[in-house]
Amino acid sequence: DGSPMGRGAYVRSLPPAGALRIDHRARGARPPAVPLDTLLQSVGQELGTSGWLEVTQDRVDAFAVVTGDPQWIHGREAATRGSPFGGPIAHGNLTLCLAYLLSAEATPPVAGAVAGLNYGLNKVRYPAPLPVGSRVRARVRLVSAKEVPPVPGAARGVETAFGATVEIEGGGKPACVAEL
Repeated sequence: DGSPMGRGAYVRSLPPAGALRIDHRARGARPPAVPLDTLLQSVGQELGTSGWLEVTQDRVDAFAVVTGDPQWIHGREAATRGSPFGGPIAHGNLTLCLAYLLSAEATPPVAGAVAGLNYGLNKVRYPAPLPVGSRVRARVRLVSAKEVPPVPGAARGVETAFGATVEIEGGGKPACVAEL
């Protein structure tokens, strides 16, 4: 079929930047900042739930271009090519990226924090495919928090793990369950 890796149509260009922009002002207020000691005492508790975000085909196409993953089940032609999902689905790793984005919206910032650094992942699962056009949100809980040596310029340091569940509106199973 002429495309790389024989996977079907290959998305070669990014959609307009406006198609991917998220208007955070329209997404609702982020929870108020909390003192670090309050966060440390919140282990095991749910911290919040984000607003809903529509997963558009433009976003999936852009992810395909950036990651070099043109697999046809993510493209516009998925339904006509007999996708077992009935249409295009989002990449699993795009769903994971949305878990980070939506978790940041749902989680209160720490008062006086100098920086937040990504230390890595502990667990990631994709219980259900994420159909393009669906709306998702993240429900976040604090799995663990422990004090560690601070980064330069900070008085204290904390290593946290957040449990994020990416729910599909009207879906029976989540699209992603991750420990971030």
